[in-house]
Amino acid sequence: MSNVSTFEHLPNELIIYILTYLQPAEHFQLFFECNQRLRKLIKQYVNYSRRELDRDIIRFSTLHSWYKHLTFVNDGKTFFLTPRKGEQERYSFDPCVSDYDGVHWHFRGEYFVQADKRIEQISKKYPVKLTPLFHPNAILYHLRHDMTCGFIQKYHPEQYQILVKILNLKDDNVQFHIISPNTDEVLAVLKLVHKNEMKRLKEMIYQAADSIWRELRRLEDVNILNIE
Repeated sequence: MSNVSTFEHLPNELIIYILTYLQPAEHFQLFFECNQRLRKLIKQYVNYSRRELDRDIIRFSTLHSWYKHLTFVNDGKTFFLTPRKGEQERYSFDPCVSDYDGVHWHFRGEYFVQADKRIEQISKKYPVKLTPLFHPNAILYHLRHDMTCGFIQKYHPEQYQILVKILNLKDDNVQFHIISPNTDEVLAVLKLVHKNEMKRLKEMIYQAADSIWRELRRLEDVNILNIE
């Protein structure tokens, strides 16, 4: 009688290699409830998709209208990230969701409540502050009256020095409000500020997502697909 090997008989190294061909959601759906060994392997080696996070960032910054309520005050409005099954809904009456099954990152306001308090505590340890320049086309139609040279000076000092020369600003006038790009020269600088600000915000989101995912791995009983 020949011996029959099953998936569970494979060595860890081979299982890990096989997992690389699956999407994160498939790992949790197919193997999380099988046994403790596979659960530990998934928790230890499965990572979220950076590509999907990039898509979730674009989706949140364009599909949703949150950017209309963002501000430069106090370095931006606070949001918290949580990985969940399916894309974040636009509105309950108009979800505009195209993927209900994959692992996606959801952005929640500072008053959000998580059913599992452990997950809520982890998410709230890594806040991200988003500014109006989070929107891809913000510089074209969303130059807010509360955008100050003080904000640019703090986060984009090179562009600030250029604006100082163009606008003939004084050191004690860093809170000068940029209401509109009254010259092509100013607009060119603000476009560069916008580009760099998007990079800064994305890097902030990346760091928060990495930290949250790393801590969620330590919660062996938490299946990402079951987070509510």
